[in-house]
Amino acid sequence: MKTIIIVLGVIISLGVMYLLSKSNSGDKRTVQFAEKIQLYELKTVMEKLDEKKLEYDFFGITSNGTDCIYFVNEDNVINIEFEVMIEEQKKYVNRLKRYAKDKNFNVSQITYGNKPNYAGPSSAPVYRIETNSSVNDATEIGIDIMKSIFNKNQHSTFEVVP
Repeated sequence: MKTIIIVLGVIISLGVMYLLSKSNSGDKRTVQFAEKIQLYELKTVMEKLDEKKLEYDFFGITSNGTDCIYFVNEDNVINIEFEVMIEEQKKYVNRLKRYAKDKNFNVSQITYGNKPNYAGPSSAPVYRIETNSSVNDATEIGIDIMKSIFNKNQHSTFEVVP
């Protein structure tokens, strides 16, 4: 009987040690949720982009899926892009172009080959505002675009999207 108790004790001890090692090893699986920010927190995400601490060399912010702008790090400068994936986004293109012109930024049209969800082009157009900005400047420009083009404010909540 004493042998059975010792064997059970050893088995339980090994089981507990195994479970503890799994919980401390970083091998846990977690459900990831999109980070939510307000405009005053944009600089923090921009710094992560600059320090290459994000999964990609870009990220976007959106409050509703329509107002999504992307910040793209290219050769250590940040440019801002707007991809027209749905019909509702088309109305913002001329506003963005006018904004860029007023700020003396060039706008180029490119595509990543994504299929838009409306009739027309086979690839969704992407409007790149060539700001060639630092973290601080890109943050300010992004906030200004969200406020002046998309009518957002300091209380708006945005999802950070890849």
